[in-house]
Amino acid sequence: MGRATDQDVHSAYVEYRASPDDKCLSVQCIYCHQTRAKNTSRQKQHLLECPGLRNHPSNSTPTQPPAARPQSSDDTAGYGPAFSINGAASALDGATAVLNGTPLANRPSLPPTTSNGTPVPRPISKPKTTPKATPGTNIPAPPLEDVHSAFVEFRANESDKCLSVQCMYCNQIRAKNTSRQRQHLLECPTYLNVMKDSIPANNLLHRFDEGDIARSLSLPTPTLDLDFRMSIKLNPKVPVGSSQTTHGQRNWISYIGGQWAGRWAKGIVIPGGQDAQVTGKDFATSIDSRFLIQTSDDPPAMIVVKMKGWWTGPRDTMEKVSSEPEEADRTPATSYKFRLNIELETGDDRYANLNTGMWLGSGSRRANEIVIDSYRIN
Repeated sequence: MGRATDQDVHSAYVEYRASPDDKCLSVQCIYCHQTRAKNTSRQKQHLLECPGLRNHPSNSTPTQPPAARPQSSDDTAGYGPAFSINGAASALDGATAVLNGTPLANRPSLPPTTSNGTPVPRPISKPKTTPKATPGTNIPAPPLEDVHSAFVEFRANESDKCLSVQCMYCNQIRAKNTSRQRQHLLECPTYLNVMKDSIPANNLLHRFDEGDIARSLSLPTPTLDLDFRMSIKLNPKVPVGSSQTTHGQRNWISYIGGQWAGRWAKGIVIPGGQDAQVTGKDFATSIDSRFLIQTSDDPPAMIVVKMKGWWTGPRDTMEKVSSEPEEADRTPATSYKFRLNIELETGDDRYANLNTGMWLGSGSRRANEIVIDSYRIN
């Protein structure tokens, strides 16, 4: 009695696990050394097309895939006639004839294996495929969690041992393989367009031209973290006349002192700092301030603070707060904008990282004091 057809197919492959944690087996054809996931139907189809089997010396007649034929009433569940090695209707007539007629001694040698039985991969000459390039695309490979969220997993048939996945962007279906799924996303036009639209610069009123690197380049978004708060006591402002640029009235405000506290240290504001303000006709006020703060360390560190910014708001609010200092205590900081660019400078090695930092300040004007929250830009 001859062997069953499936046995002949299986004898043409070596089974192994590509990695110890793989749940599904892989197979390697002993004729052309091609590797694939274990699937009997696809293994049969491969043998019909296997170049190594066609060129094998024992195969005296070239094998051709069976021509497609109309399904007959004799077909079982729509899968064609029962498989028979000796029958003329065999779906593997050429390939199985070689398998049955080739003595074991004349068959190709099995692939070399490692000590644990895993086949040693042999180089397979495959044409190098270049990923589809989208002009100007520089979108990075998506992280693992994004790859998984971009595909829906399912089993094509209940008997399938391996999962299939469908891309949520283009609906393409493929076998589950994380590396190939990631590569697919980098070539999926719909996904690339969605990623481009997610770049903030592409949501502006005007965009860069298609293909320009500035259109597809994804840049990190800065974040703000509250780093320290300052409370600065003020002397009354001293008017010194119109500004040299005639933008408005220049006022001079000196600092009495104050205190500050933050994530990395705390200390005091050294008396003697000053703010050179220019107030325009609409009471919008530019701020240009420079002063010293001191840490509570022993010995203390001295840090230069430079602040530039604008204090703006509705004209009636700004006029009332500017002309009546006590009114500032009753006016909430949300009724105007007190925004500052802040730089710190020190020669103390303990705080050298401050020299390259950048901060944004949000302030509140009081009668004889300003309170400023400083947010570090990360």
